[in-house]
Amino acid sequence: MKLFISEAEIEDASMIIDYLNQVGGESDNLTYGLNECYLNEFEEMEVIQDFIDQENSLLLCGFIDDELVSLLSIQGEQKERLKHIGHFAITVKKEYWNMGIASMMMEEALEMIKETSLKVLDLEVKEDNLSAINLYKKFNFQEIGRYPQMFNVNQKYYDALLMNLYID
Repeated sequence: MKLFISEAEIEDASMIIDYLNQVGGESDNLTYGLNECYLNEFEEMEVIQDFIDQENSLLLCGFIDDELVSLLSIQGEQKERLKHIGHFAITVKKEYWNMGIASMMMEEALEMIKETSLKVLDLEVKEDNLSAINLYKKFNFQEIGRYPQMFNVNQKYYDALLMNLYID
């Protein structure tokens, strides 16, 4: 298995929509569910272009044999006083879980953002998503708080852990 990582391109819009709609149904750990990517292809193209245009943002695609298997985003704040902060998210298709893909994606992203203004990455993770929490801790994210009842999955509420990574 060889993972190829590249920055998202405008031409990836349709594939990214399909990917998001699929992974949303594969896990209760995301903020969206099956087929809840409501963007059309043109809107997704605009989103990708925004990532490309913003020096403190990054959208990475992870491919295995031309199949999109992972997506990582760091969306940088655009207000001058907050440009050092990026909001972090990562997903991997379920059939590719536990293969080290998320770690490879994170290593690539953290290397790429060294040349940006980013000093803090933040994220929210469902409190019982131990695999993700352990992954984030492996990359030195620190728990900084909780968001009570952030997730509502099947009429059951879950807290989110708030985690930050401070970049030297």
